[in-house]
Amino acid sequence: MKFSAKLLHMGVFSLVFFVTVGSSLISLSMVTSADAKALNTVGWDVQISHPYVQKGTYSDELINIKLSGRDAVPLFARTPVNLVLVIDRSGSMSDRGKIDYAKKAAKEIVNRLASNDRLSIVAYSTEVQVLFPMQTLKNKELAISAVNSLYPSNSTNLSGGLIAGINQLESVERSGFINRVILLSDGLANTGITDIAELSRVSSRASEKNIHITTMGLGLDYDENLMMSLAQYGAGNYYFIESPNQLAAIFQREFGQLSRTIAKSLILTITLEPGVSLQDVYGYTYSTTKDGKIRIKLGDIYAGQHRDILIKMRVPSNKLGERGFIKASLNYEDLLNNNKSAGFKRELSYNVTSDDETVRANENKEVSARGVSVDAALYLDRATNEYESGNSEKALSYMKNAYQKINTVNQTPQRNQQTLRQEEELREAIQDMETYSSSPMSDEGKGLIKKQKAKALEYQQ
Repeated sequence: MKFSAKLLHMGVFSLVFFVTVGSSLISLSMVTSADAKALNTVGWDVQISHPYVQKGTYSDELINIKLSGRDAVPLFARTPVNLVLVIDRSGSMSDRGKIDYAKKAAKEIVNRLASNDRLSIVAYSTEVQVLFPMQTLKNKELAISAVNSLYPSNSTNLSGGLIAGINQLESVERSGFINRVILLSDGLANTGITDIAELSRVSSRASEKNIHITTMGLGLDYDENLMMSLAQYGAGNYYFIESPNQLAAIFQREFGQLSRTIAKSLILTITLEPGVSLQDVYGYTYSTTKDGKIRIKLGDIYAGQHRDILIKMRVPSNKLGERGFIKASLNYEDLLNNNKSAGFKRELSYNVTSDDETVRANENKEVSARGVSVDAALYLDRATNEYESGNSEKALSYMKNAYQKINTVNQTPQRNQQTLRQEEELREAIQDMETYSSSPMSDEGKGLIKKQKAKALEYQQ
């Protein structure tokens, strides 16, 4: 026994790694090597709303795919970034000191980057200028000097700025880096390509090359539909920044996520069994491959992040018994394991029954509640569009419907922090809409529209 105890004490030790890349070191919980092998960098769970469906012709099914970024990992140096800041310097950026706030935020990001990161700075008005070509950040003072040279003038060639930013990233090696374009705009795209569909295709093509687009809309006069679409097709983030003094905090939030990224280029692929049809993918864009598979680009995931992807399907229910449903796979680049390819696969089936009680007893109420939450978000979006069109009465009706849906969920054990927050925000939104119901073109009304559209997208994702 003494010998065993001695061995035990000898076997207990602590190993601390101090790995420094510039000033960017992320300190997370330590685990043993055995635990590290047992844990996945990305966790996933696939659930369906109704394992049993009522016999008939067709039934609707909801699939909820929960993703989580591992947050209990050894100390690790963050993956370096290829970052392009694409900054609007059109004439409207002179209002309320916007350009000065943008410069301050950009300089803070430069100071937080490490010497092995790459940076480019692109400015656009009528013309597009690459103020700081993509390069390893050896000379921060040179980059800050480029930021300081920004001044507002002329029109908004957003497409030129976006394409130039993407080109900067295409010019360098992207493997082993997190690749991000951050596009800032405060106005309408009125020069170059202005069509939303065409600009979204530009963003989508970039994401196919593992270049993800984050958009930041500043103030009340930009096109939020365009900026949201660019972020969705570019598998990045979208931010509504109402006040210029919020810019630095939003830039820091985005960089904080970049610095904690542990898996990148997540792609969800779904193969449908015969007779099954896709109805909707909420909050995300998707494409259909030549062989009929559904392909959803999810971008990157950072440590501790949780995401839900809700998908609606229609399934045949005319024959009793078990039926094949879908095959789902998730693939990503694992930044905690030498950038190796990783992923999961899962096959799902469902059962057709004539027994109502069996259907009800086996319903996954958590998934159904998630469906209600997304429904409420869709009603919020419809309400906002109606309000924007001047239909205040119809908008308020949609808003109250959304509130009632989420309030019902919050009376059940399926309520959670998100649904409770959603209910509170919907209550506030109803009050705002009642207050500004006659003035969607006022500053208050414009702000309300942008805020509610951003919220509707957030709750779908």
